[in-house]
Amino acid sequence: MKHSLPDKHIQLLYLEPYSFSVITGNNVLIYNSLNGIILEYKNSPSITRIVRKAEDPATGFLAEINTHSTSAEVSSFLLDMKESFSGDVISSDIKQKPLVIRPKPIIKNHPPAKDFPSFAADDYLRNIYFFLNQDNNELCHNYKDAAAQFFCPVYNSQGYLEMPAGTVFNSCSFLTGVSGIRLDFSGSDLTRYSQTDDLLKQLRKLSLAVTFHIPLPCYNENMVWKLLTVGNSRLAFYITFPHGPSALTDLMKNAEFKKKLKRIDTNVVIQSLDEYQLMAELLPVNTQQKVFFLPYFNGKNAEFFTENVFLSKNEILNLKPTQMQIYSRMLINEHLFGKLFIKTNGEACTNINQSSIGNINQDTISNLVRNELYNGTIWHLTRMKVKPCRECLYQIFCPPLGNYELFMGRFNFCDVR
Repeated sequence: MKHSLPDKHIQLLYLEPYSFSVITGNNVLIYNSLNGIILEYKNSPSITRIVRKAEDPATGFLAEINTHSTSAEVSSFLLDMKESFSGDVISSDIKQKPLVIRPKPIIKNHPPAKDFPSFAADDYLRNIYFFLNQDNNELCHNYKDAAAQFFCPVYNSQGYLEMPAGTVFNSCSFLTGVSGIRLDFSGSDLTRYSQTDDLLKQLRKLSLAVTFHIPLPCYNENMVWKLLTVGNSRLAFYITFPHGPSALTDLMKNAEFKKKLKRIDTNVVIQSLDEYQLMAELLPVNTQQKVFFLPYFNGKNAEFFTENVFLSKNEILNLKPTQMQIYSRMLINEHLFGKLFIKTNGEACTNINQSSIGNINQDTISNLVRNELYNGTIWHLTRMKVKPCRECLYQIFCPPLGNYELFMGRFNFCDVR
């Protein structure tokens, strides 16, 4: 008489190392970062349970599949995984399961242990933004929140104030010759800054990449072109209404402007579709001239702002981030990381919309960087940490949180929810 022996093998599902899963409730999304395929399953407790096990270190990143009771839904899911090369089912001996290793994200900018002996601030810095002056200049009055949305210009009603040029050099002298770090200079009107000559002298010693941000119609011809005498420097003009367009027209006729187009960015600050159309007609078609349109939220143009800044679900899914981009976004904010903002009075912050982390007159740049890395929140503010993004199935596709979202205090700039 024959006796049937129990099968000593089991079926196990594993995910490929380049596949990522997002689970919210009983909804599951699988994204293959190698070929861009997205698998989405709504209201499926069975598939949710399987994927959770396949992502669990305690199970060895393997989900056991009972082929005798597999539903049609699960069978279809397993087939999808195989055909999309996002995962596979293998047969294994019960006592000797295979070893599956899921890669752990390691990002260059992730901070070391607090007692790490060779901590270097320049390993983490990307930009230091200095506001050299502030004023109640009427030219900037209509754009007083621009610095909080996209850095320039800055407006302040407390009267005129300047940062000493020596403060800039003393705080950045340890960065002399370091590559990969840019200094940005802004203010209510840089053409009025009285210490320009001294500043440029010090910047030549530092040999760092430099950008000067100037709102139009703030413009002084001799002063502006002097800023480009620093070797690795650029100009960023900001066209503000109502006087900016005419100032740009005059500027475009300038011979120096035409000669230096490769070192000039033109940023058009717009609050409406009419302003966009006006500038689109004014700006010539020139492959050398870099032009960027920056929507400005004034509290009254929500419809225009939504149409030009918010993303649709399809736009989000079409972004198709790489494996390294997803790893990075799990740990740091790629958009905000490595940036320091120094206000005219020396107050330092890692984002204009957040509170101070120190003052450059008392703290070194290295200490400010250390404070943010170990005690701050901005450089590591990911979508996985804020609502409603952390509960969204599409969180890994979206770009990192930016200034607009921090300024407005909302993080779902999309039509998903």
